[in-house]
Amino acid sequence: MRKIWLIFFLSLALFGEDTNLTETNTSSPKHHWVTQDGEPSWQLHLLLKKIEDDETILCKDRLQTQIVKLKSAIRKKEPLAIERLANTIESGYLQIRNRGCYDPALFLEENFLPPHKPTIEGELDSPILQRLYVALQKYENLRQETKRWEPIELEDRLYLSPGAIDEVIPKIRRRLYIEGFYPKDDCNSTLYDKDMVRAVKDFQYHHGLKDDGVIGPMTLSAMNESLERKIERIKINIERARWFLQPEEYFVFVNIPGFFMQVYEDGKPIFRSKVIVGRKKRPTPQMRNLISYCVLNPYWRAPKTILKEDIIPSLKKGDFEHLKEEGIIASTDYYGKEVVDFEDVDWKYFDEESMPFTFLQTPGPHNFLGYVKFMFPNRFDVYLHDTNARNLFKYSYRALSSGCVRVKKPIELLHLFLNRTKEVDYRDILDMLWTKQTQKLPIRPNIPVYLLYLSVWMDDNEEVFFYPDIYGIDKKMLAFLHR
Repeated sequence: MRKIWLIFFLSLALFGEDTNLTETNTSSPKHHWVTQDGEPSWQLHLLLKKIEDDETILCKDRLQTQIVKLKSAIRKKEPLAIERLANTIESGYLQIRNRGCYDPALFLEENFLPPHKPTIEGELDSPILQRLYVALQKYENLRQETKRWEPIELEDRLYLSPGAIDEVIPKIRRRLYIEGFYPKDDCNSTLYDKDMVRAVKDFQYHHGLKDDGVIGPMTLSAMNESLERKIERIKINIERARWFLQPEEYFVFVNIPGFFMQVYEDGKPIFRSKVIVGRKKRPTPQMRNLISYCVLNPYWRAPKTILKEDIIPSLKKGDFEHLKEEGIIASTDYYGKEVVDFEDVDWKYFDEESMPFTFLQTPGPHNFLGYVKFMFPNRFDVYLHDTNARNLFKYSYRALSSGCVRVKKPIELLHLFLNRTKEVDYRDILDMLWTKQTQKLPIRPNIPVYLLYLSVWMDDNEEVFFYPDIYGIDKKMLAFLHR
């Protein structure tokens, strides 16, 4: 099929809510959709069956008008019309599979829209999408087996702790059993015993919650999310992934609501690290970019957002001690060589546009960026970096930064990148760091990096995770689908 798709190249735009399919002119039909007897070929039957069975797309109805016309042409035995319509349907279907159904502008703020995605030859093949496809099939199978669960209420209780005895516990056991967290089919016990504690902790872990075994409002809310809603969430995550993904052999993938990053090579993950991402008011943007260099012992320079919302208000209030405790200095030059005292400037005359000073931290253990940052220049001024607040990685909820992505294992990541082209050991890297000199190291070849908002994920063991919708993008997309 890929060879066929290469012959019949994409020729229509299907990347917005109101986009319509248009028929493709074929002055010299190839007749690969029609047999010599004028009957539909096996390739055509396969295409229609594939579309009919495809549960990964949200806008299958967009293809139906052309499919109705095609079936009419088949009944009338019109081979030229069959060829033309089949080409249009195939191109439209491929466009949806590669780019998604909807314009991201419907759901993302203007400043966070992705750039136009280049044309992909053939069907997009990405390990990110493949994992989501398997997750969707797993939950579609549950639906086909009619393994739905009933809503759970704790009545007058806010929490249900281990050791409790309650009539609602058998219902919770059955709920956990259906989704595979509780191993036993015998769910009649009303005691919150050790087996159930393990199942609840496993459930919490797979839903991005604190896995303490206590069933409170957040755990109960996750348990009461219906099977149908989980399937819809998988589908909208597939849609979002299609907005950004391209075929890559080697790339970095950051899952924003999952708080982790991975490096993929030849379709398999070869590295993983916890990350800290932007908080809700300063979200980490979704994007695809290229890591082109890294900086050892970096300076931290305040970006415009932090300058406007944090530093300038502190300066105008005269709160200089806080800035000094953070090791922040004001300089008339870019590298902090001409430092000025905060007390010597009347800050009321300056805002973020007229500010003549650079605010920065010199390199060292106190630096917000730690010892290394990985650069992929972008309009958001976002990058991957080390951190001086490593204690934050112990928390399960890690939407705590001002937009950049803090990496728990930055030295290991640097070692991995540098060893792509030449042999470098950790001693070489540490020697460079111990000079305390700022150094810029090019990354060749450049490495694609994806910052994606995937609130559903499937790991290497084919276990599915549903993460909290920290920026509310799931909520916005689901409301759109149910409008």
